[in-house]
Formats: sequence, structure tokens, C-alpha cells
Amino acid sequence: MRSRFLKLLALLLACGLVAAACGNDDDGGVSTGSGEPDPTQAAEEQPSTPSDDDGEEPAPSDDDGGDSSVSAPVEDDGASEPAVPSEEELAGGCEATVPGTKINYAVYSPNSSLDPTASSGSLVGGTQLVNVWDVMMTFDPDAGVYNGHVAESLTPNDDFTQWTLKIPSGITYGNGETLVAQDVVDSMKRFREGRGNGVTNTIEGSLRIVDFEATTVPDDNTVVFHLTDPWTTFPLVLGDEAGMIVNPRVIAQLLEEESGNATEETSAERLVRNRMAVSPDLINKASFGPYEVVEVEPSVKTVLRARDNYWGGPVCIEEIEFTFPGSSTANWEAFQAGDFNAAFLRDPRVFADAREAGASLNTEIQNVGGVFLINNGVRGADRIGQDIRIRRAIHHAIDRQIINDRAFEGKGVVTNALAHEGTLLWSPQMQECADGEPQYDPDAAAALVQEVKDETGWDGSLFFVYTDQDPAPAIGQALEGLLERVGFDVTTEYGGITTVLIPRVIVQADYEVAGWGVNMDGASWISAVNQNFHSESTSNRTGFSHPDMDAALLNLYKAVTLDDQRAALAEVQCLWAEHLPSVIWSVNEEGLALAPNIKGVQRSMTTLFLFGNAYMEN
Repeated sequence: MRSRFLKLLALLLACGLVAAACGNDDDGGVSTGSGEPDPTQAAEEQPSTPSDDDGEEPAPSDDDGGDSSVSAPVEDDGASEPAVPSEEELAGGCEATVPGTKINYAVYSPNSSLDPTASSGSLVGGTQLVNVWDVMMTFDPDAGVYNGHVAESLTPNDDFTQWTLKIPSGITYGNGETLVAQDVVDSMKRFREGRGNGVTNTIEGSLRIVDFEATTVPDDNTVVFHLTDPWTTFPLVLGDEAGMIVNPRVIAQLLEEESGNATEETSAERLVRNRMAVSPDLINKASFGPYEVVEVEPSVKTVLRARDNYWGGPVCIEEIEFTFPGSSTANWEAFQAGDFNAAFLRDPRVFADAREAGASLNTEIQNVGGVFLINNGVRGADRIGQDIRIRRAIHHAIDRQIINDRAFEGKGVVTNALAHEGTLLWSPQMQECADGEPQYDPDAAAALVQEVKDETGWDGSLFFVYTDQDPAPAIGQALEGLLERVGFDVTTEYGGITTVLIPRVIVQADYEVAGWGVNMDGASWISAVNQNFHSESTSNRTGFSHPDMDAALLNLYKAVTLDDQRAALAEVQCLWAEHLPSVIWSVNEEGLALAPNIKGVQRSMTTLFLFGNAYMEN
């Protein structure tokens, strides 16, 4: 794997792709180089919100099949160290696993499952998953390139309706069986076929564009994906959980074992996911990533150990232990105290302290990092948020800066737009539409609330759910005060991300308003919006549905050039301002603080961190 990456990097440098992607672009006058805002300044610090963690996804250029990369426009936020290790770092690895080496990793939220289909996103167990299962593709946000990781190549046809995946020979699962191309298709189909039986990952919402019936497997090393519509950034799918291949023969055996235990309430598929959540032996048999699972205590702790026969070569660091101190602040304090040598951070106050301390950071800016989801009637439920007057009243009631001041001492970045000014996909046209949304006006909000009360007999009640993880309670208390001021009667529930928030929002759809984050970064901005707000997406968290929005979201997939992408996203923003499906309120920064002796950590999609090439210096 190291040699493949080094050859690819050399090829990219020789072709000028890195330089072209990182330079200033002259489409629309938006800079992607030094003219971008500096996130180290207080005005560019970002608040913390639980999320699906899907990001911003620029389009690829045509690929000639000569290497495993697909290039894309770059969003250079200047926030951190390069996401891809340098050639010098990769050359400084090891010849065998080094006994006694260990990463103590402080997570944003503990994982509730190690089955990729049952993960809600990269913030909630994504790094644990990618180091166990591995992933077909990765995205380098610094170069704007999708790279083959397990995949040898992924190339489109002329209109982006067909993508050909090539995988290498000789990769074996933990049970000794060989990875073949059909496994990729069968593993991906688990996301589609298991919906409602424990599948919670949002990438499933985008897989509806893959026509699995037309998709072919010409040989053991090739998959030809056929899509129902053009998709310029399809590599994203194989860099997310859908690209983490689970041995389908192990799953088939488990389904056979559980078929006799299934009931009307609990399917065999769900029983299998429940077993996969807690069984290191099953996970290790079905995976081929750089690490095996030693211990897993869902929502508490996960311990991984280097795999002896990893296909990518020796794994230098022997063990990784993932635990949850409680918040970004607690993570940072424990990191400073030496209890952890890797800590995930997602709080602008903490980032300010970390930069002042000179910490080594690997971070990314997330558009729509803070959003208040409004239940528009998920799965046909009768919710007050279906009335646009209520959605308009909520918008009028919210003062974003008040929330920022109370929760983050004013150090966060507030916004009303899908892309914040200074990030790659922002445009004046988008901002014009965003500014057309209802502005802060408590009197207008109160009038709308009273109008709905008088007309329908509704008592003003509103159920708000959020994580209890700092700083969410401060955000929630500020929101509650703003809403009650205009006549809402707010009941609030705080709890763990995996134990309360995700079940309420994703599983039960039992909420009126929820603190969340969609997270549009350099890899996945198209899927982030589509999966959450397209009417046919099974990952639609709000139940919002409108044919004009569906058409606009489809145009995101078709957009090829940067100008096309900006125009398509501006169209979505204009419809957002008209229909108000939810409230965007902040931009986030998130990522990893690392001890200075840890080298070679690679970022996959969004903020998934691969340790297969990592090592400890000295």
C-alpha cells in the first residue's frame, strides 16, 4: 500500500494536479489558496454539534485509468497539517509491528456498533470502523484528489453514469477467504436491503442512485457500477462506510443461524447486526483492515490490535484504545495531561487553546456543522413542524449570535447558508438567497405562533432533543429561551449521542426540533444535503419533501465544473429559503490533536483517520 501511494503521489506531482488544485481558481473570483479565511482566527472557530458527518464534495476530472486517483476542486481552509502523510513520513515506518506502541485515542462519541451499516457517521465510531474494515477510496482535501486505497482504480465513463472499479488480487479476510469483486456489490447492498432493520448510516440514502440490477461483475477484480443518474463524485460512496467491505459469506452464515430466532418485531438482519456490534471474533473473521478487535464495549470503549497479515504491509503501532472522556474540553484537558496521545476536538474554545499551546492538529471545516432539524413529518407522522408558519416562526425566533455568545464566548462562526463565505462552494447568489430567509424578529415569530394556536387549538408545545455533551446544554438552553419568549412551550431531553439523540432522531423520529449537524466538507457535500433532504432518501432525518427540491438536489450530482457546482448549490439554497426545512446556524471545525511523535496518520473521507501507515517516532 505504501508503494502504491508513493507512486501515485509522484504521478500527481508530475502531472501538476496538486498544484492546479491548490492554486487560486478564476471561476467566480473565489480563492482556494492563501486568500481563504484563516480558521486560527477567532472569527473562524467553529462550534460543536453531533452529526451525520457528511461533507462537501467537489466533482472529479476525467481519469484515464492510469492510476487510482480522481481529482476534484479543493477547499483550502488552512486549518491543519496536511491530511495525507508526506513521502518522508511514509518512508519512516517499520518492518514489523513495534511491541508496546499504543495510541490512546479520546473520541468525540463512543461507537455503539462496529458494523458499518449500523454506524451513523464518522463522528460516532467512524475511525474505529475504518481501521478494522479498511476502505476502497480516500479523499485528500489538500490536493483535491480521490485516491484508491484498497481499490486499484475507479474510473467514470463520459457522462458519469458508469464507474469501473478495479480491486487487487490476494487480499484475504480474517477467516482466510479471498476478497473478490462480487463481495463489494453484496456488501454495499446490505445498506439498501437492510433499511429498517438496524441500518442507520446516511450513505445508504445516496445508494438509491446505484442501479444494482444493472451493475455487473465481469471478473473477480472488476465491478462496473451503473447509476440511474450522472454522479460526478461517486468515489465518495466507496470512501464512506459503504466502501468498508464486510465478508458477505460470513453474513450469509449468520443470517442462516438467526433465521430461527427472528420474530415480527426483530428480523434476522437486525439480530445479525446486534451480534456484529459486540463480537470481536465475528468482526475479525469478516474484515481485512489494519487492525483486529480485541475488546468492544458498545458506547464505552473499543480496543484494537495490529493485524499480523495486513495486506498493506506491517502495521507499526501495536494497539489503539478508543475511550470517551466526555467532551471536547475533557478530551483536550486529558490530552494535555498526557493521558491521551490523540484527541478528537470539536469546540472553538478548545481549538483556540490548542493553537495557543502549539498542538499538532489535523482538522477540517464543516459547513452546516450546526443545524436545528425540524420534524416536517418523518414517516408520515403528524408534527407541528409540517406547518410552514411554525418553521417560519422558529427562524424568526432564533438569534444565532446569542447562542454563539452563550455557548462559545462568541468564538464560533454563525451562518444562515449551506456554504459559509470563504469556503469553496460559497457564492454571492447563494448568500443572497440565504439572506432571504426570515430574519431574527421575535414579534413576527410570536404572531405566527399565536395564529397557529388560534386556528388549530395547538397548545404551543415543542419537544427538543439534544446531546448532553458539553457544550450542547448551553446551546439548548439558549435556544429554549429564544423559543419560549415567542410563545413556544419547550420540553427538552438531553442524553448520550448513541443512547438518546440518535435513537430519538434516526430510529424513532420522535422529536419536533433536534440539535444536529449535516457536515458538508471537502469530500461529501452533495451526499450530505441529498441524504438528509431528498424526499426519496431513506436517510431523510426531517421528512421534508418537495419536488422542486428533489430536482435541485439531483442537479448537484450532475454538476461537473466548479461554476456548475456553485450554481446548483445556490439553487438548493434558494429553495431552502422558500420552504425552510430546518435552521442552519453554524460552521464547525473538527479534527484530531496528535502527539508530535505520531507520524503517518492519514485522513480518509471527512474526519476518518487511518492508522495503518502510522508510526511512533523514536
